[in-house]
Amino acid sequence: MRYKCIKEMCLPRCDGDGFEIPNEYGFVEIGSVWERYDRRNLIGGDVHLDSLNDNSDFGWVETSFEEFGENFELIE
Repeated sequence: MRYKCIKEMCLPRCDGDGFEIPNEYGFVEIGSVWERYDRRNLIGGDVHLDSLNDNSDFGWVETSFEEFGENFELIE
């Protein structure tokens, strides 16, 4: 299923192993499109989303169910 971001989020960046990189942050922009993929969990989030945007600060993000419900809406 695909979702659109409806509220900008500032999140810490992670390295290839899923560890936060100190003092490095990126943005999930309003209107960006993401695909939900529940079979993958890299850093312990409830919801895993893969970016479908070429210009995204992130290739993927993970959020809690609460953040997901507040920041994303179903589009497909």
